Amino acid sequence: MFKLNADLTSDNSLRKSLNFVILGITFGIVFFNVTTGSPVAGFAKAIGFGDLMYGVMLALPVLGGVAQVFASYFLEKSKKRKLIFLISGFLHRLPWALIAILPLILGKGSYILLFFLILLMTISSISNSFTNVSFWSWINDLVPMHIRGRFFSRRATISTIVGMLSGLAIGKFLDMYNSLLGFSIVFVFAAIMGMLDIACFFFVKDIPMKAQEQQTDLKKMFVSTLENHHFKKFMVFFVIWNFGLSIAGPYFNMYMIKDLKMSYFDIILLTQIVSNIVTILTLPYIGRVVDKIGNRPMLLFAASLLSLLPIVWCFTNENNYKYLVTIISIFAGLLWPIIDMSNNNLILKLSDQTQTSMYVGVINMFNAIFGTAIPIVLGGYLIEDIAPHIVDFFNHYMNFNIATYHVAFFVSGFLRFLAVIYLKKNVKEPGAKSLKNVIKSKIKRA
Repeated sequence: MFKLNADLTSDNSLRKSLNFVILGITFGIVFFNVTTGSPVAGFAKAIGFGDLMYGVMLALPVLGGVAQVFASYFLEKSKKRKLIFLISGFLHRLPWALIAILPLILGKGSYILLFFLILLMTISSISNSFTNVSFWSWINDLVPMHIRGRFFSRRATISTIVGMLSGLAIGKFLDMYNSLLGFSIVFVFAAIMGMLDIACFFFVKDIPMKAQEQQTDLKKMFVSTLENHHFKKFMVFFVIWNFGLSIAGPYFNMYMIKDLKMSYFDIILLTQIVSNIVTILTLPYIGRVVDKIGNRPMLLFAASLLSLLPIVWCFTNENNYKYLVTIISIFAGLLWPIIDMSNNNLILKLSDQTQTSMYVGVINMFNAIFGTAIPIVLGGYLIEDIAPHIVDFFNHYMNFNIATYHVAFFVSGFLRFLAVIYLKKNVKEPGAKSLKNVIKSKIKRA
C-alpha cells in the first residue's frame, strides 16, 4: 500500500499520510454513495414520504452547513485540526445508524418520525461542517500544490473502483430485500464504513497550522473573505451552479424509481457503474490536464456540457432509458470529476493561505443556504404543486406528454447555463491558460 504514491513524493512520512487519506476514501465512498444516492430516495419512499416531504427531509439538515463559519473560527482559534476532524467525523457518520433503525421503532410516514430524522440529519450535518473545514485546511497544508491534480485524480480513481463494486452489491441486495428492514441494514453498514474512513486519519501526519499575523476575530475573518474579489466572484458562480443542481438533483433518483420503474441494480449499474468506468479510464489524464491548463478553463468546458444533461433526461422513458441513461452517464463520468477537482482547487487557490478554513467555511455556508437547502425544497414544491399544472397545459393544449419531474429538469439545465455565463464573464484564475489557445496550439503542432 505504501508504494501507492511513490511517484508523487520521495518523502516517506508524507507518502504514508497520503496513502491513508486514500485508504480512508475507499471506506468513505460507500458511506457517501448510500447516504446521498438512490438508497435515500428508496428509503423515503419506503417510509411513505412524497417528493416535498423527501425534499424537506434532505434540505433542513443542510442548513447545518451554516455552522461552517463558526467551525472555521473555532478551528483557527484552537489550531487543533486533527482532533476536531476526528471527533466531528465520527459524529457525522454515527447518526446514520440511528436513522436506519428509527422507522422500525416509530413506524412509517409520521411527523414524529420526520422530526427525529431531521434532528439526526442536522446533528450529522453540523458535525460535517467541522469535518469539512478541518479536512480541507489539513489537505491544503499536507498536499504540495504541484501534485494536487495527480493526487486527487488518483484518490478519485481508487474510490471510484471501490464505489462501483460496492454499489452493485448494495443495489442487488436492495432489489432482493426491497423493504424497510433492507434499507435499515444498508444504512447501518454505510455508517460503519463511514467511521472506518475517519479512523484512517489517526495515521495521517498532523501538520501545525500556519500562524496568522493578526489576532483571530470572527467578524474580521468573515469580512476579509468577502473582500477577496476573485474568491467572492467564484463563490457567486459556485452558489448559482449548485442552486441549478439542487433544484432537480435529489429527484433524479425518485424519477428513476417511480416513473422509469428501474430496479436499484439498474439504477446503480447505469448511473454509477457506467460513469465510474469512464471516470477510471479518464481521470489520470484529467488530473494532468488540470495541472497544466488551469482549473477555470476546464471548469468552463465541463460545466457547459453538463448544462445540457438535464434536458436529455426529459427524453427518457421506460422503453429507451437503458440507452439514454447510459449516454448521460458516460458524459457524467467524464465531466463531473473535472467539476469537483476544479472547484476544490479554485477554493484553495483563491483563498488566503493563512485562513483557508474560513474561506471553506464561508463558501459552504452560503452554498448550504442558497445553493442547496432552498432549491431542494423549491424543487419538491415545484414537482408536487406547480409542475402538474404545466404538465396539464402541455397535454391538453399542445398535445405533448411530459412528466412533472421534467419541469424541474428543464429549470435545472437553464440555471446551470446561467452559471456558466457568469463563470465566463466574471471569474478569473491567475496563471491559467486559455483552453481555446491550448487547443489551437495542439492543432498547429499536429
